[in-house]
Amino acid sequence: MNNIEPRTIAKWFINQNLDNPSNSRDGNMKLQKLLFFSQLIYMCQNKGKTMYNDEFNAFEHGMVLESVRLEYQNSFNTLYTESKNDINLPEDILKALVLTKEIFGNCSANELSDMSHQFKAWNKYFTKSINKNGIYNKSKSKVPYSDLKEELYKMEKVLSAYEATSQLDVEEDEDY
Repeated sequence: MNNIEPRTIAKWFINQNLDNPSNSRDGNMKLQKLLFFSQLIYMCQNKGKTMYNDEFNAFEHGMVLESVRLEYQNSFNTLYTESKNDINLPEDILKALVLTKEIFGNCSANELSDMSHQFKAWNKYFTKSINKNGIYNKSKSKVPYSDLKEELYKMEKVLSAYEATSQLDVEEDEDY
């Protein structure tokens, strides 16, 4: 695990204009899913190690880092202003973020939400967080990384497909 705060990763995505539409519910939702997928990519690239310790919550629209969600919602201008400063990240983290941008950056918040619903861990903890009266209990929605590690094979498939597609693009360019 690195000594990186999730908000630093969020600032990198904001600096790349990936929280579009910016300063909105959809912008926040997209940012949350990019945080989730970048963490999974990083875990795949680094033998299960994480960029940060903060665990995701299983919300209705997918995985969420609650501290970043609330900061984006309540203090967007501060986060945005800070995103314009130099963000120094270790090379291994930057590699995962750039790959996340390439693979998921053009997806909408709703598309990313739908993709995050493909994880059993999301379903398990979201379902667990709904009380018998139908009210959501956030304290029951924390998703342990041990559960996400069991599903890293899904992200590994995405990365393999992306790599294969990228290789095809290179070969097609060489044919011209």
